Amino acid sequence: MPEKIADAVQPDAWYEALPRPQYATLEAVEQPDPWFSVYRLPCDVYAIYEPGHFQEVISYLVLGGEKALLIDTGMGMGNIKKVVDVLTDKPLVVVNTHSHFDHIGCNWMFEKVHIYNHPGAIRRMKEGLTHQEVEANLKPGSNWIPYPEDFVPEEYAIKPCNYQPIESGHQFDLGGRVLTAFNTPGHSPDSIMLADDGNKLLFTGDTFYPATLYAHLDSHDGLKSVIDTYKKTMEEVAAKYSDYTLICSHNEPMREGKTLGQVADAFAAIETGNLPYQEDENHLKKYTFGGFCIVTL
Repeated sequence: MPEKIADAVQPDAWYEALPRPQYATLEAVEQPDPWFSVYRLPCDVYAIYEPGHFQEVISYLVLGGEKALLIDTGMGMGNIKKVVDVLTDKPLVVVNTHSHFDHIGCNWMFEKVHIYNHPGAIRRMKEGLTHQEVEANLKPGSNWIPYPEDFVPEEYAIKPCNYQPIESGHQFDLGGRVLTAFNTPGHSPDSIMLADDGNKLLFTGDTFYPATLYAHLDSHDGLKSVIDTYKKTMEEVAAKYSDYTLICSHNEPMREGKTLGQVADAFAAIETGNLPYQEDENHLKKYTFGGFCIVTL
């Protein structure tokens, strides 16, 4: 059976929440691919957003004095390389925050992609993902704007790519700007965050974003999310980065760092077993908090 690599059951009329309020406060940037919307964030960061699909994934381009860093490559439905080439002419480094399909879709367009050194993640870099593994994300209602003209849904798959494994603590030196990658297991064991200490920014990947956090995902290659591990990760990052600005990979780009502590507290509260929740037909429990939810087994 195909693995479940991301939640593929979109809420009813998810697009009615669009445009999300934060984008009205940001500067929109012209670029050549209508599948994407690009916004300029503080500190020479561009948010490359895919608002037409219910995943609402956001990749990021970070500019340093000598190089640029692309954090994730999106769903692979639009051409993110064409967008990046317009935004910068600096030598480019590419890294994935984890190996779920919606963050690695355009990896194959780049010379090399850095990924956390986990065997399941490495396997995805080598083999890609089949159409059967991603087709659930093409169900009716998944997108509200037309797919790009050259995108063929029946052929959608994630291609293999050239990759470079990294360990926790790896530093990306962009010239006068250093981002440090560190492992943050929970959403998946290969998840990383990237800390830009000079600008007090924390790129959170899918370990945190302002929506539903999934602590139940499973797959054939060991890329599980585990609630106890997730709780420990959130406690650790909350202790260190609560005064940073969080740069998130879905829905809206920025949140205050104090949110990390709120998520850590939410996991601790779930552990007590006393919170109300909604349970679906798959016995998944959804706990709702202010600004985010947590889904567990």
